[in-house]
Amino acid sequence: MGAKPHTYRAPHCKSTFWEGISIISKFHLESVGKEVDIYAPNGEAISGFGLFALTNDRVEYHFREEDMCLEEAESYIEHGLNALPDEAVDQLCDKMCAWKDEVLTETYPNLGRAEGLLEAKGRSILPFISISDIHIYRNPYDPQDPRFGAVLSAGMEWDYEDGIEIILKGQEVLEVREFLGYGEHSIWDEDDYKE
Repeated sequence: MGAKPHTYRAPHCKSTFWEGISIISKFHLESVGKEVDIYAPNGEAISGFGLFALTNDRVEYHFREEDMCLEEAESYIEHGLNALPDEAVDQLCDKMCAWKDEVLTETYPNLGRAEGLLEAKGRSILPFISISDIHIYRNPYDPQDPRFGAVLSAGMEWDYEDGIEIILKGQEVLEVREFLGYGEHSIWDEDDYKE
């Protein structure tokens, strides 16, 4: 593939994101650098570009330096996001189809759409989906939680003006919905961690 090696290195690295999976990764983000993140305590996040295997899209990955180091993010991308098990892919596709069916038949029945989109079922929905950004998070209520989570920003071949969010915890598909922008709070519920 010939990707250029990244030059950014986080000053710290907490640990591997999953027990039993090495933090060493063959996957490396390209064009890694800092960006503004108004929700981060220090106002910054890290971003870089790389492949999202499920849709074969080149996406921009985002994560916060206080949550994880570059190596942890790359390891989660390689061993988690780009290695989704068949049941997770099927669940994602089923949830995407259910959401698509509701939008196209109940909410906006006259919405312009690509030919074949309404009939798409299961994995046949994948060619109609494009992923642009993936935000990776650590559990804000339990920093020792070994699972990372991700919010995938998606689009579909239709005239729907809002984006789509695909919410993952580890490799588990939690939800597919219109874009709401709740970040890590879409993945973890504070009530689950109250005593």
